[in-house]
Formats: sequence, structure tokens, C-alpha cells
Amino acid sequence: MRSEFKMSGLFLTMVETLMAQYRALQDLYLNGAYVSAGDIITLPNNFVPSAALDPLDASALSAFYAAGPQATPLVRQQWSTVAVTPAVTYWRATSLPAVPGASGATSWQLTRLGANLPAIVA
Repeated sequence: MRSEFKMSGLFLTMVETLMAQYRALQDLYLNGAYVSAGDIITLPNNFVPSAALDPLDASALSAFYAAGPQATPLVRQQWSTVAVTPAVTYWRATSLPAVPGASGATSWQLTRLGANLPAIVA
């Protein structure tokens, strides 16, 4: 959580900005900064995460869920010898019950942190 001060009229008010935490699953560039695989990073809640980021807290999970189903990329480091563990929370396809007119649709469910969230049909 980060505190910012904003001026509204004659009053200075403190605004709390929630930040989401992620773990990088592969080396990547974010907002012009290089991030190594395995690094823990903090990003604003309005950031739209890719599947190359593993959400670590509730605000990150909300943003990851809102971004929708994505294929998890290769989990690997490129420029270091530090091993990177696979994603904990990721999208996986689940079977749909026999619903008329639903042929060709796939149900996607988050694992671990997002297991209690409803599946998305795409």
C-alpha cells in the first residue's frame, strides 16, 4: 500500500493506493524496466498482467482474473542460473457439462489462489 497526497480545493487529503504483487515467470521488460525471472514486483492495481506474471495477493489475483484466460508461457530464466518454480496460479481448461448450443466453447478455471472464482466460458 502506498500513500499519496492530493489537493482538493483548500484541503490536502491522503489517498491510499493499493499495489498488486506478482512473481515474474520469465525474463521480461515492464514499463521500460528489465525484470528477471523469479523477481517479485509491485505494480499498480490498474496494470493488466500477462500470463508471464504469477499473482501473489488479492489485488493481483483480481487483475489477473479480469484479464481473462491466457496460456501460461515457458517458465524459465535466460540470463541467470537461478531456477524459477512454475506458476502457482494459472488458467486451465475444464470440461463443460453437456449444454445444448455450447459446442466449441471451453470453460477456463484458475488454479490455487483463484480456485474459488467462477470459471469463464470462452
